Amino acid sequence: MKQILHLIRRTWWSLRPVEISADEIALVKETLAEEELSLWLRMCRADRSHSVMVARRFTAAEPDAPQDALAGVFLHDVGKTVAGLSVPLRIVATLVGSRTKRFMNYRDHERIGAQLLREAGSSSLTIETALGNGRWGPALRLADDV
Repeated sequence: MKQILHLIRRTWWSLRPVEISADEIALVKETLAEEELSLWLRMCRADRSHSVMVARRFTAAEPDAPQDALAGVFLHDVGKTVAGLSVPLRIVATLVGSRTKRFMNYRDHERIGAQLLREAGSSSLTIETALGNGRWGPALRLADDV
């Protein structure tokens, strides 16, 4: 039941992403390195909005987290850009699994995102956090699972 509620909430926020404030955009720009910012800007509007929402929850729970961990939070879904799926197709991919290459890429977005971050020169802490691992990974997972 919890999984279904999570999917419903995720779908709702994907269809109606919250506007990102100027202060939040400034925080993203001051947190991310130039190549990381370029990756973040490639994310769809809903994913950028989601990343900021997750970052708000993360920083509320972990106000002393280092900047590289926060960068990992902002970029935790960057691998989804490779799949290029619309919201309805993301729902289908979640429900039916890896039946096509694009669905497989969507479901494997964490690994793909980590590779994109390595290529962008991100720190190991940023990559580790984006994967939901290490010291800050559990806080990211909690902030992302609301």
